[in-house]
Amino acid sequence: MFITNKLESIKKINELGLNKFSEQLFSENDTEKVKKFLSKYPAKYYAIRDKSKAGGIFKLKVPFEDVLSEIKGYSLFTINVSSANYDVNQLLVGEIEVLSDGQIYAILSTNSSYSVRDALRDPSFNLSTDIFDKKLNQIPCFDMVYQYIIENKLQNVIVEFALFDTEVGIKNQNIVVYELRTHY
Repeated sequence: MFITNKLESIKKINELGLNKFSEQLFSENDTEKVKKFLSKYPAKYYAIRDKSKAGGIFKLKVPFEDVLSEIKGYSLFTINVSSANYDVNQLLVGEIEVLSDGQIYAILSTNSSYSVRDALRDPSFNLSTDIFDKKLNQIPCFDMVYQYIIENKLQNVIVEFALFDTEVGIKNQNIVVYELRTHY
C-alpha cells in the first residue's frame, strides 16, 4: 500500500471498505452540496478538515447551524459527522502502526474528548515496542484495535483511528478510521 496524500487516504479507506463517519469531500463554492450532505446526515456536530495540505485547519466540533459559515476560506475540505457526538463513548484515540515483523508504534489517548491531534500532543501511551510486550495489556481494548488492523490488512500503515464502546459510523462498528498514511 502506498499513500502519498490525504486524497489518496480517503480513496484507500473507501476501497478497503473501512468504517468511518459519514463524510464527503467538497471544493470551494459547493454550498448546495454541503446543504444536501447536512440534510442527509443530520447530527449535532460536524468536523471540517482542510484536505489541501497536511496539517491544515481542522475543526472538530462545529454545531450544525454554524457549518456553512465555518467552511468559508477552505478550497478543498471534507465534512463528516463528528466524533464529538460520541465523546461519552470514546475509549481510545490516536495513531498506530503495526509492522509485518510484529513491531508496534502507537501514540494513543484514553481522553474521551480528544481528537487524534489532541492525542498526539498529549498521549496516555507513546510506545515503540513489539506485539509480545506486556505493556500493551494496559491499553484499553488493544486486542480489538490489533485484530482490526490484522483483519483489514493494514500492517505497515499508520492508522489514525478511534475506538468506541458502541457501534458508530457507516458500518456500525466500534472502530472508525480517520486516515491512513504511508509516505507523507
